[in-house]
Amino acid sequence: MTECGAAADIARRRVTGLVLNSPWLDLQGPAFCALPRRGWPSARSRASQEAVGAAARGGGYGASLHKEYGGEFDYDLKWKPIGGFQSRSAGCTPSAARRSSCTAGWTSCANLILRSDRSVREVSDPAKIDEIQRGDAVLDVKQIARWAGCIGNRSTIVPIVDAKHDVFLSVPESRHAAYRELDKWLDWLLAETSNAATKSERG
Repeated sequence: MTECGAAADIARRRVTGLVLNSPWLDLQGPAFCALPRRGWPSARSRASQEAVGAAARGGGYGASLHKEYGGEFDYDLKWKPIGGFQSRSAGCTPSAARRSSCTAGWTSCANLILRSDRSVREVSDPAKIDEIQRGDAVLDVKQIARWAGCIGNRSTIVPIVDAKHDVFLSVPESRHAAYRELDKWLDWLLAETSNAATKSERG
């Protein structure tokens, strides 16, 4: 499930739990730098829905995943290029709106937020890919930590030691730790929902 969604849709579908994997909850950089960028996508997209936005990334994070560059996983690079796709401004405004709804405390369902314990600088040199194998090279984990508690009133926030941006694609020990945390949380959620159902039946 993606990091953000509509609260009304969650209520309609009766979602009882939400798992967020290194959610993108804010724009990168200090707040005083992010403010101008928050206003830019809306104005730019009104001017041209096809205007080119951010360029593709250097590819360090993608290279750390793919077998061709020393990673563990093999996938079609046409679908997921090493450096990502170049974005267009038309997609920026909805994303910003969804992030705003997240950080406003938009859901009351229980949620598990997994993230790395630290951010690392992304490098594009394949010879230095090992430098970004044990940290989030995409997002600032301090920003995730800052906003994670605003998502709902039943949040479980777990930093995974040495995890990548996608914690479930991390080095084996970190990946296994992430799955252990997920298993524990799902066991807790099942018990909670079962207890709630029992109390409801008893009136």
